[in-house]
Parts: sequence; C-alpha cells; structure tokens
Amino acid sequence: MIEFVLQGIAACIGTAAFAVLFKVPGRQCGVCGLVGLAGWIIYTLCIPFMSIALASFLAASVIALLARILAVFCKVPANVIMIPGIFPIIPGISIYNMIYNLFIGNTVQGLSGGFAVLKIIGAMVLGMVAVFSLPRSMFRRHKKVS
Repeated sequence: MIEFVLQGIAACIGTAAFAVLFKVPGRQCGVCGLVGLAGWIIYTLCIPFMSIALASFLAASVIALLARILAVFCKVPANVIMIPGIFPIIPGISIYNMIYNLFIGNTVQGLSGGFAVLKIIGAMVLGMVAVFSLPRSMFRRHKKVS
C-alpha cells in the first residue's frame, strides 16, 4: 500500500514537472499533476486484471476525458492538460529495452518487445481518439436558467 501511494505521489510530481518543462501556465501545472495521478491510479489498478495494452487504453481514455472536462473549467485547450498527463503511462522502459535488444543483436527479443510497445502505444492512441471523437457540446459549460 505504501508503494502504491509513493508511486502516485511520484506520478503527480513527475507530471507537474513535465507541465513546467512544457511551459504550461502556473495554475494548470497542479491540474496536470492530478490528471497524471488519476491516469496512473487507473493503470495500476487495472494491471492485475487485464493486459497492459487494455490498461493503457483505459488510463489514456480517463486522462483524455479529464483533460476535456478540466479544459473547460481552466479555460485552456485540452492538449495543455492531456499531454503532460499522459507521461506516467508511456512505456519508456519497454521502448528502451526494445532498442537495446536490437542494438546488441537480440533481434527476435527486440522485435517481440517492439510489437508489445506498438500494441501499448496503439491502445493509448485509440483511448484518446475515442474520447476526442465525442461531440464538443458534451463538454461545454451550460448556463443556469433562472
């Protein structure tokens, strides 16, 4: 349980740091951190029950959905929140291992790792596209009628 909390804190801080690196306006850095935290929580909770690709799909969908919702309240484009928020679930070590295996001559292991990375990244893209294909009217603020 402590490891789960520490990973969540690291995901939040890391996402906020990427937001600072990408020059996201100051108020939205914390929002980006919380979106990254939410994506990491979904990803971590789904891993024991499903494949990494499906967990990545669900986490990317949640990140994109939160980005679209929070973009309305923060009055920024959804990409400002979504791009830093997606960083905690990017399969960086898998990409590194794929390239490493290809360079040292383990072609079969490198290509199988590459296929796994493509499945994960493809699932993430499909999750984001699924949310961004929803009509814009679903995410607008509605004025109160008196």
